[in-house]
Amino acid sequence: MSDDEHGPRPSLRPTAPSTLAVVGLAGAALTLLLAARYYQQAPSLAWYNSAVLFALALLLAWMAWNTRKTLRPSGKLTAGAGGTAAPGGVESPEHALQIARSAVLAKAAAIAGAAFFGAYLGFTVWLAANAGRLTAAADDLPEGVLGTAACAALTAAALWLEHSCRIPPQDDERESDSSTRP
Repeated sequence: MSDDEHGPRPSLRPTAPSTLAVVGLAGAALTLLLAARYYQQAPSLAWYNSAVLFALALLLAWMAWNTRKTLRPSGKLTAGAGGTAAPGGVESPEHALQIARSAVLAKAAAIAGAAFFGAYLGFTVWLAANAGRLTAAADDLPEGVLGTAACAALTAAALWLEHSCRIPPQDDERESDSSTRP
């Protein structure tokens, strides 16, 4: 199948684990450097920042569950009359556009979650290393751990939403793919 016959192929690829790792490590390294230099000027961490991140993670997890339930109502996508998807499938261009928007949101949230995870992790490591000699660092440590967990939950929920937005191939597409392979 060439691009000339059916138009361009989609170019949104799943988020690579290496991308998340590099973004997280960069966030951690930058935050470690900034915390070592400017901790005295930084405001103390607040628990409600983590609550917002957990709420976003719950929202993305709900979107992932709902999208997965919509696309795979009984484990597979079925074709209705005229080759269109039956209930539970992609019924209209608006529905397909919503799934594409969710996939883009998931990719952005996964990368942002990894960046903030790295930042919170770097800050938490710095706080743990200095909690014995700085009272403020010891006070900020629980919120740092909570923020790190919230960012991990956000990244995981975003990756689940991204995975849930994949439209499974229909049975007739699977058969044609297997018959064209050598």
